[in-house]
Amino acid sequence: MATIRFDTRFPGYEVLSELGRSNARILKARHLATGDLVAIKHFALNTDAETLRRFQRESAIMTSIAHPNIVKVREVQLEAELPYIVMELIEGGSLKSLITGQNRLNIPTVIRLGLQMAEAFKAIHPQGIVHRDIKPENILFRPLASGELHFLLTDFGVARLHEQSSTLTGQSLMTYEYASPEQFNDPKAVNTATDYYSLGVVLYECLHGSVPFALSDHSGIVTFMNKVLNDPPPALIVSNQDQTLIPFTGLLQNLLQKRASERLSDPDELTWQLKQAELNYLQVSRTGYAPRTTVPTPNVPVVNMEAPKPNVTAPLPSEVRAETPTPAPVPPGPSSGGGWKWAVLAGAILLAGAGLYYAFTKPETGAGTPPSETVRTTADSTASSTETAQAVVPDAEEDTVTSAVPPVDTMRLRLEAEAKRREQLRAQAQAAARALNAEVTDYSVGLLGGIRNVRVQLNNPSDITFPSIAVQISYYKDKGGLYKTEKIFFNNVKPNSSPVRNAPSSDRGTRVTCKILKYDLPKELDSAMNMVPIDSIN
Repeated sequence: MATIRFDTRFPGYEVLSELGRSNARILKARHLATGDLVAIKHFALNTDAETLRRFQRESAIMTSIAHPNIVKVREVQLEAELPYIVMELIEGGSLKSLITGQNRLNIPTVIRLGLQMAEAFKAIHPQGIVHRDIKPENILFRPLASGELHFLLTDFGVARLHEQSSTLTGQSLMTYEYASPEQFNDPKAVNTATDYYSLGVVLYECLHGSVPFALSDHSGIVTFMNKVLNDPPPALIVSNQDQTLIPFTGLLQNLLQKRASERLSDPDELTWQLKQAELNYLQVSRTGYAPRTTVPTPNVPVVNMEAPKPNVTAPLPSEVRAETPTPAPVPPGPSSGGGWKWAVLAGAILLAGAGLYYAFTKPETGAGTPPSETVRTTADSTASSTETAQAVVPDAEEDTVTSAVPPVDTMRLRLEAEAKRREQLRAQAQAAARALNAEVTDYSVGLLGGIRNVRVQLNNPSDITFPSIAVQISYYKDKGGLYKTEKIFFNNVKPNSSPVRNAPSSDRGTRVTCKILKYDLPKELDSAMNMVPIDSIN
């Protein structure tokens, strides 16, 4: 395909094709000096001052961030004839194209998407940046050699710095289906929680195949806004085939809260809940959605579970009479003809002979083989049907069932033993949790206040491994009042270990403390169990 050169407009680049356009045009190009493939984003026609200001803001934000889950900006040219920026080229495409092609994404991919967007939020939100336009078109992906997808956040054109005064600017630029309630009824209150709501809509769409609320042509914007502001999202699970989506209902409910103050808006907490959903999904996949162990129905012959019951047209005799042996109907065997009938007849004759032998030898108690063993051996040596064997020797059926399905009392004892074992493990975990302690080992205070370089050490003197422990960090102002709190997580805390983690910095404060907030029970107790507040064991 012939290429088009814009040497005067994009010096040093050879334009190869157009990738897309919205409020800007995106071109695929090659850097002539290095041969690198890049994406150039520029405004083609009639660039007004407001558009240029948003464009400049986007370039400044993206240039200042170097993160694997955010598209890297290589070059910014705002003084050119056509203002443009040069970004790394993401060959895979956008999440929108994935959803359009597959309708629903597989759950491991959705979990990977959520985890990587949590990392992207962790990079932009501490800098006071609110994206404000999280949607599938603004999430790109790159296929990896492993077959997995690597996701990157892009297009900060409608983002704003959090510390700037809030205005209505940008409201008309948002994509309504992914906008948070506060973007409709209180744009000045938009904060980082807005991005979490929009991500919740994206995850819902990836799992369900459609957004919670759609702005259709026949329903006006007022009707749509009322749904976003007042109606709960439609149920994620609509059929028995959606059972694997059960672990995600709580996560999406937390992300799609109407009030920003009640919404999940912490990247570590989002990561935690995504991993919990992944564990629950794996459990549901293995068990076919059986969260608790089920007790098999007793007294069910194993043979009837493996093979269809014969089509018996007449009732079976309660006993076999020696004078008139009558074979019971049985299903045809693998061979053709009436061979099975002769086998049944021979079996009946043998049974009759055994009965006569037993009648004459009955006074000799204890001699020879017990009658029950004789009948069982005879039944085993014949090719008679299962129904015949059950009619002649009912105790043989009972032996078979007992070996496969334990009696109710045995099952109850096993369940009680398992419950007792779990309770003992829980008690051990709670005792170990009482021994946990956290302390701030180091931090520095700036000349004008502010706390930096906070290091927190967690001590686990027990013999139990904790999958995750949450520690709350409290920052106090110079006059002693509490300024704010943060939360950090210690994952996979080994026995008799003292891991150390850095805590977030604070722009104010002169003193910092910490305490253990909650912990996760060991996996052998219940992999799907939520974190237990530390106060519950005191």
